[in-house]
Amino acid sequence: METMWAEPIADGQPPLPSADVVSKVLSQNSSNTTFLKNASIPIGSSKSQLAVEEVLRQELASERQGSAVLHQQVEELKKKTEEAEDVMARTQK
Repeated sequence: METMWAEPIADGQPPLPSADVVSKVLSQNSSNTTFLKNASIPIGSSKSQLAVEEVLRQELASERQGSAVLHQQVEELKKKTEEAEDVMARTQK
């Protein structure tokens, strides 16, 4: 278990929650998963967890891209508003 905690973490990746570490260690060292079930610790294959993580990463990337587009549109609208206000100020003089 200590070796899993000591493993280096990739940049931008959060450390594994203690429940995940315990789940992995117990599932590797024991064929009896009663403890994990009773403790409400999910017993999933690492492949399915990796697939879920990949889907979440893709969703996050998509949301970030959408956020960047919206931010750009807001900046463009701010510029147009400033230009319109300048024109109105000049015509009122």
